Amino acid sequence: MKRILVSILFSGILLPGCITFQNPPPNSIQTTGTAPAILLFSSNPSTINAGGTSILLWSVTGATSVSIDQGIGQVDIAGNRIVSPVKSTVYTISATNSGATVTRSTTLNVNPASSQSPSLLSPAIFTFAVTGVTANTEPANLAGCYTLYAQITSNGPGDVSYMWESTEGGGYSYTWTIKFTRAGMQKVTLPVEMSALPSGQYRLHVLTPNDMVSNPTYYTTCR
Repeated sequence: MKRILVSILFSGILLPGCITFQNPPPNSIQTTGTAPAILLFSSNPSTINAGGTSILLWSVTGATSVSIDQGIGQVDIAGNRIVSPVKSTVYTISATNSGATVTRSTTLNVNPASSQSPSLLSPAIFTFAVTGVTANTEPANLAGCYTLYAQITSNGPGDVSYMWESTEGGGYSYTWTIKFTRAGMQKVTLPVEMSALPSGQYRLHVLTPNDMVSNPTYYTTCR
């Protein structure tokens, strides 16, 4: 009996006695990227009174998109935002890249407004007052002459009465009045009636709403 050797040609390779299949190369598998990291997300302060404000602070790395809910929307990977919710609110930040989405939340507590009726609350008491008065001199229109002036500061609206006086007993002016419409400063000058008085130290004396005098300033009579 003759032994018959069968050879099969497959894929260009002569394989005696059997058929062998060559495995195809493995498929290319895309590696999943690293998830983003939320380094910081907080509210400062974490508790406010109704009508107050707080600052949301955040910092994210490895993200291609960052957003905050409660109507804020897309934001930079690091930043801050002033918020003023009317009630306690939970804010959530979402950081996304091709690998994953991560989130973190912070709670901003809001103390409710007082339930006491406004009519029962004690009204704020305002006391109008002059808070400062300073005297000085400045060049006048005539060469070699100087004008004596003072700056009066008040804490709100009201009338201020004052007079000029010599600190050396050399005379004083009539009483003058100026009106403040709001808190601030007004400038007044030495009246004409005193312009011919002897040179010497003069000051402005506030009479109402409170007693206050300026610093003494040397005034030279312009002749």
